[in-house]
Amino acid sequence: MNKVTSSTQHTSTTIRPTIIRLPEVLQTVGLSRASIYRLMKLGQFPQQVRLGMKAVGWLRAEVEHWIISLSQARPGSMPEQVLTLQRTAA
Repeated sequence: MNKVTSSTQHTSTTIRPTIIRLPEVLQTVGLSRASIYRLMKLGQFPQQVRLGMKAVGWLRAEVEHWIISLSQARPGSMPEQVLTLQRTAA
């Protein structure tokens, strides 16, 4: 959505939270189901969001933030700004 105010153009971005289910979480982070739940129990992975009586998911942004925090913790990692630029260019 673009909003034009007088002669200056401003771009507003709407952030829509996205919930991803377990198969996509597993594929995204490359861990097993047991590892995900173990890390959640230790408070080292984003908590799931209850979608219904038997359905859960994770907020995509929280999972992506978890991945970025891991990459920033290692020596020689790219700053978050570079990762953000790469994501938006893709």
